[in-house]
Amino acid sequence: MKVCHALVALASLSLMASASATSLKLSPDVDVLVIDGKQMSGAILKGADSLELDGGQHQILFQVSKNLRTGLMPMYHSPALIVTFNAKSSRSVSFVLPKLSNETEAAQFNKQMNYQLVDDQGRQIPTQRDVLNMFNPGHTSDAEKLMVTYNLSGARAAVPLFAKGFTDKKTALAQETPSKISITYLHPLWTRLAANASFEQFLLWFKLPGEQERTS
Repeated sequence: MKVCHALVALASLSLMASASATSLKLSPDVDVLVIDGKQMSGAILKGADSLELDGGQHQILFQVSKNLRTGLMPMYHSPALIVTFNAKSSRSVSFVLPKLSNETEAAQFNKQMNYQLVDDQGRQIPTQRDVLNMFNPGHTSDAEKLMVTYNLSGARAAVPLFAKGFTDKKTALAQETPSKISITYLHPLWTRLAANASFEQFLLWFKLPGEQERTS
């Protein structure tokens, strides 16, 4: 009987997680540096298909890196770009980049920032955009600290919530807050469940009776 209840609870949690989570589809041309104030490691993201986010407001610091077919600059790297958006009603979010095959198109992209974020229906998602001019590509480890400063600046794409509790750069390094970001390599269900607070309570309830007695 208890196993039946457990399966019902698990199914309910999966539906809750599916309804509230948003998949950020990763692109090989987009280098994600910071999400919601949290540094993203390239080694961790390598091979991942998507990031599972909650269904609220999000902010991404990223660079576009692409091989150009012509010109003296074989590899193009964009400035560090900031985009803020709300994923409340989106099941997935994907980057759509313009054509970037030569230096002229790359220079145009630097000026216009003419990328898009689209949902699972292909509809464009409203965004606030900016450029993190202080970013040095040679010091990517500073990206998180720079975003704390940016989010406290009141700039157009700033989200003070993602710098909440940080009063200076030293505090930003020492502070540890729970992340609502998970990485999907295989099936997205388990990462969505892991981000759901109710799932932890479910696991505690489903302990063997002997374990429950020892922990009580």
